[in-house]
Amino acid sequence: MRASVYLSFFAGLLILGLDRVNAFEVPEVSFPALPKLAPSPEGFVPQGWMIETQSVGDLNGDKLPDLLLVLRQDDPANVVANDHASPGVPTLDTNPRILAAAFRTKGGGYQLILENHDFIPRYDTPTIDDPFGRAEIADGAVSIGLHFWANAGSWYTDDTDFIFKFRDSAFRLVGYRDFTTKRNTGQTWELDVDYLKREAVMTLGSFSDDEVADKTYRKSLPTPPLPTIEELGSGWDFQPDERDLSWWGLTESQ
Repeated sequence: MRASVYLSFFAGLLILGLDRVNAFEVPEVSFPALPKLAPSPEGFVPQGWMIETQSVGDLNGDKLPDLLLVLRQDDPANVVANDHASPGVPTLDTNPRILAAAFRTKGGGYQLILENHDFIPRYDTPTIDDPFGRAEIADGAVSIGLHFWANAGSWYTDDTDFIFKFRDSAFRLVGYRDFTTKRNTGQTWELDVDYLKREAVMTLGSFSDDEVADKTYRKSLPTPPLPTIEELGSGWDFQPDERDLSWWGLTESQ
């Protein structure tokens, strides 16, 4: 489904004559290296950056409060103006983010265990919302939410949750949930993948017609190794087979 969402977005912009999606140059950035140890969350924040979100919880089963941070650069040079003749917001904050996790040590302080520059997409397109939704620790896992909503070029909206657990010295994808809507038809597609139970569930529905009954489909999954967050790259680029309606033998008209 994600591929069709984004392909329809860019095709829609071309149909509307809005092919100048980025009528500006997104500044290049260089990412600082975070310290391996810090006495507090603030100790991981490089100069010129800030803590955007912070969450605490046990990630490795030692019953100590570990740390999840989303750091964002705070550089006015990365806030760029959109061409007045182009669609979308007039200014765009393209400051990048770093996703970081640290284990609490028994002696106090934190040990950095994850520093990721790629998973949270950079906000660089004025006709869509900022893709970052949330990042938190819940039930011993890292939960990250990404979002897609376009004000031109697409009827689709999309909310995706990624669930990672620390296993075999890395944060690995154990759960994937996605909810896609098509605003002009009211259609909805809800996907829930449990990579530990090896099960995928797809539910088709409608938010505009209460008389349309939901249809739910289930499938078992093979047992390949669980991918790490680094192997996924950008969260927007990850397209599991289960998200494609053809994998279920379905089409949008069903």
